[in-house]
Amino acid sequence: MYKNKKIVLVIPVFNEEHHIGEVIDQVPDYVDEIVVVDDGSIDNTAAICKVKGVIVVNHHKNRGVGVALRTGIKKVLAMGVDIMVNIDGDGQFNPQDIPLLIDPI
Repeated sequence: MYKNKKIVLVIPVFNEEHHIGEVIDQVPDYVDEIVVVDDGSIDNTAAICKVKGVIVVNHHKNRGVGVALRTGIKKVLAMGVDIMVNIDGDGQFNPQDIPLLIDPI
């Protein structure tokens, strides 16, 4: 919980086995759930995410980041959360910056 709001992070990924574990490890504790949408990866991305204990939604073939994000949004809406944030799985966004995104909400 962050300021009494349930926060869920969506991370669309495709073949990010070299980065996704570190990205997940950097997510602050106040994020209640992490949903990774594996967009048809052929590497160990999904396995790494499962070991990290996050929710994994799989596309059986690559459908593109837009579709992966839409899949994540549908999953989050079904979870009844207050705020959803998305970041990339390659480490280009700093998970510690999440408050900068959600504080104005």
